[in-house]
Amino acid sequence: MGENIIEKALLGASVFKNEETLHPAFIPPELPNRENQLIRLSHTFKALLNKDGAYAVNVAVVGKPGTGKTVSIRYFGQGLEKAAAKRDIKVRFEYYDCFMFRTKSAILRDLLTERFKVTSRGFSDEEITTMINRRLSRENIRLVLCLDEAYLLGQDLLSIIHASEVAKHGHAFISTLIACRIVDWQNTLSFPLSGRLHDRIDMPAYNQDELFKIFKFRSELAFHKGVVTDEIINMVANIAASTQNARHGIEVLYLAGKAADRLNVRPITPDLIRRAKQEVYSELRSDVLYGLRDQEILVLAALTRELKAEKSSSTTIASVYERYQLICEEFGVKKQALPTFRKTIDALVSLGIIGKVVEGIGTGQRGRRARLTLMDIPVEVFDERVSEILQRRESMEGNFD
Repeated sequence: MGENIIEKALLGASVFKNEETLHPAFIPPELPNRENQLIRLSHTFKALLNKDGAYAVNVAVVGKPGTGKTVSIRYFGQGLEKAAAKRDIKVRFEYYDCFMFRTKSAILRDLLTERFKVTSRGFSDEEITTMINRRLSRENIRLVLCLDEAYLLGQDLLSIIHASEVAKHGHAFISTLIACRIVDWQNTLSFPLSGRLHDRIDMPAYNQDELFKIFKFRSELAFHKGVVTDEIINMVANIAASTQNARHGIEVLYLAGKAADRLNVRPITPDLIRRAKQEVYSELRSDVLYGLRDQEILVLAALTRELKAEKSSSTTIASVYERYQLICEEFGVKKQALPTFRKTIDALVSLGIIGKVVEGIGTGQRGRRARLTLMDIPVEVFDERVSEILQRRESMEGNFD
């Protein structure tokens, strides 16, 4: 009987025609409302299609969360490679999410090993840079490194941009296309990169009419005909307009569709949209959580469980570490020593996923101690998503790093 229930759920009718088109990694065949930015990118990178030699092009794409930075640069990368191939010019566009690749060394080694199939073991970053440039020169390849959330690289970003300058004979083979939030540009990247960039392209926030156009297009890709009405799309556009975050609305559509399948509701109703809205927080990027390392997810799980147990908005590092050790035992993972654990905490703080505040110990006592907290998101929501990731990694991998 259990197998029949599973089979019925797996093979039953769905409101989705292709639910992957609502996933964060999906690159749509069209990008409504970003035509001007794509044209500007194309003009700036036109130099790479010069058969007689190319110089390095460095461009920043800057905007608030949910303004289409990531999808636009990946869409542009596909188009750039295709246009170059038609002219018999080799252009390689390599995308790196700096939430996953947080240092110059990590990017260079992945580039050499995974992209060019050459071992990086035993070589310094400088030697790897030289090897990559030689390979590009020998095969006459123009490489565009796309660095998303580039502020996480810190000073390494300048070093990567400088990598093209080691090329000889007047030719440069490594260009960069960086993307970051407007606040990170203003606080971290603006001054050090000001003299290195050929262009900075701003991504303005979408208005409600633009969001309606985007969600209608995505709905037509994702859902069967008649599942999502214009009334529903307008409702979602109104929700997303309050946060000016297109990703927010796309996730609402996705969750409403999943709920419609579970409840066997056709078409999607306003009530399903309202329920989905309660589960989506524009501050919490699901793709960022999925990009975290195993130990970071384990630490997050410990923090959320400890906050739930204490019924408090903040807790101490010592309490989280005790909870973390229990979770490591639960999943059969080797625990980090306390100093390494603290470094993992600091990494999560720098990513903006958790907060750390320092307060006095109390009356009559000396010293101060740090307390950990989450963003302004219900701990139950955070715990549910982190637990889902843990379970998925355990089932898919059998163990953790």
